[in-house]
Amino acid sequence: MRFTTKIAIAQAVLVLVAGAVAVLILTTLRTNQSVMREISDSYEQTLTVKGIEQMADNYSEQIAEHVILGPESEQAEKARDELLGVIETMERQVAAEIEELREVDDLEEIAEEQLELDRMTGLREAVLRLEEARLRLVHALQQGETARAIEIYSGEIEEVLDVTLDRLTEDSVAREQLEVREALADSQEAMHRLRWIAAGLGLASVLVAAGLSHFLNRSVLRPVARLGDGVAAVSGGDLDHRITVNRKDEFGDLAKGFNRMTAEIDTQRGALIAARNNLKREVDERTQELRDALRDLERQSKQRSRFLADISHELRTPLTVLRGRAEVALRDPETDQTAMRTVIERTVGTATKLGRLVEDLLFLARSEAGVIPIERGPVVLQDVLADTLLDSRELARSKRIALLPRQPAVPIEVTGDADRLRQALLILLDNAVEAAPEASTIQVTLSRDDATVIEVADEGPGFSEDEIAEPSVRFRKGRSRGTGLGLSIAAWIMEGHGGSLSVSNGSGGGGVVRLVLREDAP
Repeated sequence: MRFTTKIAIAQAVLVLVAGAVAVLILTTLRTNQSVMREISDSYEQTLTVKGIEQMADNYSEQIAEHVILGPESEQAEKARDELLGVIETMERQVAAEIEELREVDDLEEIAEEQLELDRMTGLREAVLRLEEARLRLVHALQQGETARAIEIYSGEIEEVLDVTLDRLTEDSVAREQLEVREALADSQEAMHRLRWIAAGLGLASVLVAAGLSHFLNRSVLRPVARLGDGVAAVSGGDLDHRITVNRKDEFGDLAKGFNRMTAEIDTQRGALIAARNNLKREVDERTQELRDALRDLERQSKQRSRFLADISHELRTPLTVLRGRAEVALRDPETDQTAMRTVIERTVGTATKLGRLVEDLLFLARSEAGVIPIERGPVVLQDVLADTLLDSRELARSKRIALLPRQPAVPIEVTGDADRLRQALLILLDNAVEAAPEASTIQVTLSRDDATVIEVADEGPGFSEDEIAEPSVRFRKGRSRGTGLGLSIAAWIMEGHGGSLSVSNGSGGGGVVRLVLREDAP
């Protein structure tokens, strides 16, 4: 049997049981509703009858007060109206109950309620007779016929009160009490029947629940549990797991489909593992290639940045020297042909150096190798110092700065690139002239001990702590010291010679820059 058929049968059983329960509950509720309505009607009519009895007593007291106090009739008429109003209310209640009983065709109850209605009619007639007697009593009192009034009261009024009203009200009260007792008995019977119905429904519910539980356990829960075990096994990586469900319903089809899916997943997993390994190998290779390329790009980017920074600084200094020499020669009217020739020769020399610098920078840009070739050879540092001081005098003259060299008489010879060393020293002097105040001095000292040291000391503002800690950081402008590229270029030149560059502040103020060349440097 297909699972959908089983579900349909179970649903039909549930619908039938629910329908039966609903019918029983509705029948019981209707019965209880009828009983409760009967009790409510009886209770209301009992209260009304009690009200009639109280109003009748009040009316009789008002009539008695006529004999004792006089013929004033206002209170008596009020009591009469209240009594007639209560009787009318009772008549409406009984009439409404008769209409309800006619709907259910309860002829016995209709007859009893009709008797109650007749009693109310009798009460109304008795009240009207009593009112007629009261009016004659009042008239007699107004005429001064007291004896006649007493005779009417004792002969007519008391008879109506004692015989008619009392009998009718007692009958009504007795009847309503009987109806309440009967209604309570019916209610007890209904409650007893309801208890039996509840017990039957409870037993039926237990039986239905047990049947459904057995059905669900056998038809649903066991196959679902096997499927859940299979899912857990496959999720744990056991793709050899198979579900054994010998059923011909939807769960059987699901188990077969699960087994086919597991086999297909196992096949695909093997293919995916192989593809993943190949992909991982290819990704690792491509990643390494990208890393190498990224390093090359970063290196080239740094080289381009350094090239742009170096060219902006290194071209400015020689150009300034060239312009200074030309301006001096032009401003001096006594410049003769020999002096002009000297200026031109120096200009050509500086232009040659500038051309070499441009060639080196262009070479850096073309090669992107990161280094400028250093042509090593024997270099006498006194000659480098003399040439540099000569070039720097043009820069210092505009600020009336005196350049004071100190050097030993014995030549100090090192192995290096004279032009690069001259370039480094010229950068230091250029920075010192820019930082030094006007009419000050710049001391340039050449010495040799364990190492060869060229020291440039100015009277400027000195260096900051950050500059002293890292003097070769690019683009950091010191205290009125160039564009922030010179020291980095000079440091790079010194590193190329196996030396170093350091900065400090002098004891008396000003900045001190040292170029150190080791004798054993390559």
